[in-house]
Amino acid sequence: MDTYWKELTSLSVGLLGFIVVGVSVTELLTPHIWPSAMIGLPVGLVVGAALVSLTYPSLSYWEETRATGRAARNTVRRFWTTAAALVGFVTGGGIAVAVLSTQAVGLASAILFAGVPAGVALGALAAYVVFRRDWDGGSPPASPV
Repeated sequence: MDTYWKELTSLSVGLLGFIVVGVSVTELLTPHIWPSAMIGLPVGLVVGAALVSLTYPSLSYWEETRATGRAARNTVRRFWTTAAALVGFVTGGGIAVAVLSTQAVGLASAILFAGVPAGVALGALAAYVVFRRDWDGGSPPASPV
């Protein structure tokens, strides 16, 4: 698959995810929150961005595995680094929003001022840890003594 088609597919999956999740969350929150689009659109945007960033390395991984029977080391590293960043973002952001929303703060403010910064920080940390992992599976280097 050409790079152009992988990019186009990734953008299409992200756009579809943004539309489906954004509209669904907005409609589910309509009876409970008046400007429900204030919550639905950012959630849809995050899901769309996550799908774009995860689809491209997934397609590369699938293509290499199908062609040679095994994906390249860098492709595997990129895939797992991206997945770890997304899990870290969702976990860190979700915990921060849950904690802050128990206070006298609106949900949109909790997402904007706590969820996004905490999610970005924890996502970056998770991606760094996974990226720096020993991907060769070898034993640690021997002592020079």
